[in-house]
Amino acid sequence: MTFTSASIKNSRRPRWMIVDENQEILSLLRDILARFNDVEVRYFDSPEQAWAVFEAEPEAFEFLITDLEMPGTDDSELCSRLRAFTPSLKVLLSTGSEILSDEEAAEKGFCAFLRKPFPFAALRDALAPASLKYLERFSGLNDGLRLVRVN
Repeated sequence: MTFTSASIKNSRRPRWMIVDENQEILSLLRDILARFNDVEVRYFDSPEQAWAVFEAEPEAFEFLITDLEMPGTDDSELCSRLRAFTPSLKVLLSTGSEILSDEEAAEKGFCAFLRKPFPFAALRDALAPASLKYLERFSGLNDGLRLVRVN
């Protein structure tokens, strides 16, 4: 689904942005986050696409889930660029990389750190720093996997 600038501006629902070059991760997150009827979610497979949409309306989004290592960007560049425009933006880092510790991720401005692959329970816990009232919809999800460390 494509949102125009007008549809984003006129919406009263929270707006989230998901950025990951892995289509399987985007599909998984799309399926999980479909439970959030009160949230608009935009999905991007490149940081450049996400940046272009965000740059047009920096106040339109309040929460971002992003990968760490994506083509065309290094380290926490996307997080830094977006938060320079909107300091209140909450950014959750979701990565399979081991190059950052939880403490380093926090120092770089991420509100939470989620290691891939992650179970539903870990995603639910990682969304808590976004101060979102929508977490009740996750309460029944349990995929039986071990809980990974989430900060």
